[in-house]
Amino acid sequence: MAHQQVALQGSNKGAITKPVRRDGLIIFLLLALVFGYFYQDGGWNENSRYSLIFATVEQGTFKIDNYYNSAGSATGDYASYKGHIYSDKSIGPALLGVIFYEPIYQFNRLTHALSRETVKEILVFLVIGIPAAIAGSLMYILSYYLTRRRIRSYLATLAIALGTLYFPFAIVLFSHTLTAALLFSAFFMIFFLSESPSKKKNVYLFLIGLILGFALISEYPAGIVIVVLVVYYFLVIWKRREYRNAASVLLPALGGLIPIAMQLVYNGICFGSDFSIGYEHLVNQFFSASMSQGLEGISWPRLSVMYDMTFQPTVGIFWESPVLLLAFAGAAVMFIRKLYRREAVVAGVSILAYIIILSGYFMWWGGYSVGPRQILPMLPFFLIFLIFVPKALDWLFVPLTVVSIGQMVIAAASTVETPDTYAAHISSLRFFQYSNIWSYDWKQLLNGYFNQNLGHSVLHLKDFASLIPLLVIFVVISTVFFWREIKKK
Repeated sequence: MAHQQVALQGSNKGAITKPVRRDGLIIFLLLALVFGYFYQDGGWNENSRYSLIFATVEQGTFKIDNYYNSAGSATGDYASYKGHIYSDKSIGPALLGVIFYEPIYQFNRLTHALSRETVKEILVFLVIGIPAAIAGSLMYILSYYLTRRRIRSYLATLAIALGTLYFPFAIVLFSHTLTAALLFSAFFMIFFLSESPSKKKNVYLFLIGLILGFALISEYPAGIVIVVLVVYYFLVIWKRREYRNAASVLLPALGGLIPIAMQLVYNGICFGSDFSIGYEHLVNQFFSASMSQGLEGISWPRLSVMYDMTFQPTVGIFWESPVLLLAFAGAAVMFIRKLYRREAVVAGVSILAYIIILSGYFMWWGGYSVGPRQILPMLPFFLIFLIFVPKALDWLFVPLTVVSIGQMVIAAASTVETPDTYAAHISSLRFFQYSNIWSYDWKQLLNGYFNQNLGHSVLHLKDFASLIPLLVIFVVISTVFFWREIKKK
């Protein structure tokens, strides 16, 4: 089947119909409710960003001197320059946090209605959860556009959005899920630029650059995928005569330069040079020495680490999200049947490049992390392959999706920041000796150690009973989504 035979034909090519937009809205609602259902208080990584958000809004400074050692924002992830303390993180998530926190802060000054903890819950939902849910709706829209299959598109979307690390890291103020959402959104926009170029305006081109630039200042390694997407973008506009003009280059370049310029200005104010980042001024001696190796802690790729990231049961993504294994079958179908080969190459290169390059990172497992969070931003690109898995494997697709989602619920309900006691020494472990999810997170739940969720805080349900409302939400919204099919039967 040729590329054009799968997509919409004629005048409808590139069109996203009203029923598909409605389905996308339902997917957004489902994901937003799931991401908003859970909350985990911040560790060092998150609190470094919270400190920057609070200092910027409350004191009008990037210095976190009064926050890095305070309750609710205490962190060991910080940099020091000329006697002052700064966050060592890229500023993307904190920048969004400042935008959202400003009105919340002014409201709270008048009412004193919100505790610091409640403010943090709201911020993580707005900064991470909502963008993640938006990108999830785009995953569904793209899936349906390519396959015209609602059930497969629904399953593939949930497999990525709820069945991978994308989900548990959407409930904490880490940068990885936000970056993944931004990168996939840019890919989505470039794809539809090729499908319906006559419908895209200058602002559309500008937004592509803006999103990619913001992804870069949210997570520096995102540059790996950004390079791939920029090449993809130029291939698209080169094949379209109407886009062979200066605006097609200048507008996305302008969009991308805006967030990059903001990061450079921040660097200059905090660290004395536009091109000096927080990681070059770390106080922690271990992290300072490690980050000085290679390129900001990234040395040569290691085959053993690539294996550990993927197939080792302790943290491997194919064990934590077994549905991703079906991507190999989907990739084979795409290349054999010549389906969207260009997009398959973009997805495949993004995935492989991330795994290969980040295998050289000194702390590739992510420190206290349930899985290798460093490679999370490439996970949505597995969607491209999952949607083309042969129908003959549907009997595997559903149970593997359920298992994947179930394991991520365990992480969301217990802790994303699993101690790295074993992961840090993974080379000495036997194959099935330890699993972050089952050997730690699951045992936490069995012992009654649940992190905060709405079942606890609103309905005062305990332990596993606190997850029942989440199941009800899932069933109700899924029933609404498939109501047409249910009525037919």
